[in-house]
Amino acid sequence: MSPLLSRSSTRTAPLIERIEALDRAADALEDVAAPAPVEDARDVLERIDRRRALSAEHTVIGLFGATGSGKSSLLNALVGTEIARAAVRRPTTSAPLAVVVGDAGSDALLDWLEVEDRHHLDGTDAELARAAARPAKGRRAKRSEQEGTPGVVLLDLPDFDSVEQAHRAVAERMTGMVDVLVWVTDPQKYADALMHQEFVRPYAGHDAVTVLVLNQIDRIRPAEKDAVVASLASLARTDGLESAPVLGVSAATGEGIEELREHLLGIAHGREAIASRHRADVRRAAEQLQAAADPSGMAERSTPAAIDALVEDLSTAARVEPVSRAVGASYRHRAAGRVGWPPLRWLRRMRPDPLGRLGIGQARDGEGLERTSLPEPDAAAAARASSGVRRFADTASAGGGDPWRAAVRAAARSEEEQLPDTLDQAVAGADLRAGTTSWWWRALDVLQWLAVLVWVVGLGWLALNALLAFLGIPPPPMPMIEELWIPIPLPTAMIVLGIAAGLLIALAGGTIAALTGAWHRRRARRVLTARVREVAHELVVLPVDATLLDARQAASDLALARG
Repeated sequence: MSPLLSRSSTRTAPLIERIEALDRAADALEDVAAPAPVEDARDVLERIDRRRALSAEHTVIGLFGATGSGKSSLLNALVGTEIARAAVRRPTTSAPLAVVVGDAGSDALLDWLEVEDRHHLDGTDAELARAAARPAKGRRAKRSEQEGTPGVVLLDLPDFDSVEQAHRAVAERMTGMVDVLVWVTDPQKYADALMHQEFVRPYAGHDAVTVLVLNQIDRIRPAEKDAVVASLASLARTDGLESAPVLGVSAATGEGIEELREHLLGIAHGREAIASRHRADVRRAAEQLQAAADPSGMAERSTPAAIDALVEDLSTAARVEPVSRAVGASYRHRAAGRVGWPPLRWLRRMRPDPLGRLGIGQARDGEGLERTSLPEPDAAAAARASSGVRRFADTASAGGGDPWRAAVRAAARSEEEQLPDTLDQAVAGADLRAGTTSWWWRALDVLQWLAVLVWVVGLGWLALNALLAFLGIPPPPMPMIEELWIPIPLPTAMIVLGIAAGLLIALAGGTIAALTGAWHRRRARRVLTARVREVAHELVVLPVDATLLDARQAASDLALARG
């Protein structure tokens, strides 16, 4: 592989392309996947759209934790002053509290966050503001100097385990809206299942914008601190956070506070938290959509073998074989009327044409659509058609998940009500050459009438001699055929010869008609099968292939959305 191909195939897709891909995937899966993941994806897209329209200069950092974890104390320690206690004096946080560094553009952002309690730092009255104003360390320093002091919104949020449902609802809503997630816990609750299963784990993959903080570390004996922090880190890795930092701090003693403050401000200085959060949200939504309805295993299109099997099943429902037999029988019937023994032809006329009896190409309804007189398909034929459509859908969707297989099955049956009538029209409108004649009919017909003439002349000759004898008039001498083992009068020989020739010509004509009728039967089967294939393609194959195309596009979009 060339270096250019290698780089292009492994490059990370731009965020805007991933957002658009998620939008398309949500549209494609709207009628396929369960409603919940599709609605979640649309909520993510709406939040991203709203957040991108608001201040990009402010990084929103949310402090989340259970009751007693010390979020408010931690906020005060990070800010460097008693903001939380001055703003709200209550044992637990019941409403969000915002500490803002940088006023410009923050009000609209806080309005969207629905945060009423706001405290703006002027740059000198708190350690957080002074630290934010200092140049960033390392390679971000030059960028920070060029772009100025980053805006920071630090949120103290209600307890997510609060007995007040409204408090928990606020915390749950904020987890989807902040740019940086800070999970605050303490030595007693750091392994709490509620925090890990319902809050931390759903945001697996958000490592770039997630920080786990073990507060109140001063309550742990020094020899055990590292082990407890490592235990929390192990739980975080189990939750799917592979690289999110885990920091031990004490809001009471100040241990680890500066490190945490610098880490959060480093994220803000990088001005990439918003995009990182959006990338993680898009990836998470795409993964949930894929888990709900994975299109990656779907076939590219229906296979020729599957289509052939479908056509065979529908041909049974369309009575292709009975109609084909009727075409062959019709040819033999009409041939017999032209080449059969003339004295018995009237018997043939008393029997209806097998093809005409079916009404092929003869009857039209008020809309001008051709109809046949075929009886309704029996239960077995109808069942075979229905099972054929279902089998075709199952074959086409093999390898896909249940939602996509159900979607393909629904697409295959989307025109099922029209299928019997359309098949009947296809048979009725087929060019079966119902009036086809052959050149040899005329030739044998002439021979038949010559044979009739011969035996009629012989019969008339004998009748004339008998009449003359009855009238007492001597008949002329009767010519005799002496070459035979017994002499036979010529008129008698003419009668025998004429009748025998007629019967032999009729036998030969019947044989030729049977062979030619078989050819017409095979041709009719090909023509009718082709017509049934057209109906199958239009009413079954095209909807199924369209769904398979949607699945392929959805798979591509989900892959792009995942990055």
